Amino acid sequence: MNNRDLDYFIAAAKIMNLGQASQNLNITQPALSKSIARLENDLNIKLFTRSGRGLALTEAGSVLYQRGLTLQSAWDEVAKTMTELSNGSGGVVRVGSAGSATQFLLPEVCKRLQRDVPNLKLEIQIGMNDVLFSLLERHELDIIIGPLVGYNKPVVQRPVTSDRVVVAASREHPLAGRPASLRDLSRYGWILPAKTVSMRQWLERMFYENHCPALDVKIEISSLAAVPGLIASSGLLSFISENSLAEKEFASRLTRIDNEQLVMTRQVGITWLEDAFISPATRQVIDATCAWGNGQSGKGEEGSD
Repeated sequence: MNNRDLDYFIAAAKIMNLGQASQNLNITQPALSKSIARLENDLNIKLFTRSGRGLALTEAGSVLYQRGLTLQSAWDEVAKTMTELSNGSGGVVRVGSAGSATQFLLPEVCKRLQRDVPNLKLEIQIGMNDVLFSLLERHELDIIIGPLVGYNKPVVQRPVTSDRVVVAASREHPLAGRPASLRDLSRYGWILPAKTVSMRQWLERMFYENHCPALDVKIEISSLAAVPGLIASSGLLSFISENSLAEKEFASRLTRIDNEQLVMTRQVGITWLEDAFISPATRQVIDATCAWGNGQSGKGEEGSD
């Protein structure tokens, strides 16, 4: 099927008149008729029938017209994106973000990108590391911004900052405001992400290695960073980013439970597949994220002088 023949068919189908359509296309009517006949021959089906002085679409013609409009729109979007990428003025980047990164890292990166690359568009998917990496493997994401964890496929990772994950609960929890042992913590229920998430695996391993009872997980949830109110009202213990806990929405409802054994230090940064094509737009997001991290490191060094 010739793309030009499809374009000519759509133009004719819009106004149902070959004479007017040929004038709009700046071609002769016989040339338009020949193009439509060629398309019908390629598809082995009639697309138009006569209706008085005009035309009417057959069932096949109606389907092709709707699908053809979708194809035209998609092609226009691809052409626009390629133009943006070729001159470095923007593009579309599909970003997977851990919930905690949306609290303290992603807002700063977005602010920087809006200032420096206003034509760039981000499509953001928020989730835990297992879900995001599955999307990355299927090439439905370009990069992941969040904790750097091990994966079963070759990836490139760029550290940007660090984070600590700590036990937290409602300010009214019985363990709030005093040191709590692993045995103390094992006596209460928990709200945690799925077992496939790396930070839950670390937490459960700590209890196992210290010969404590397995965690009593009452609620499993896809993103702890999104539900401070649920953590507070449920009365359950949780394991969340210290950066998230410092945010006003969390700090007003939750408090850290004091246990130095259960402090998980991790690096936060950018992950992408080793064999992935990194477009100019994606490179701009990577550079902006690393630049923010470098700026934070500089502030820390100044403060230590």
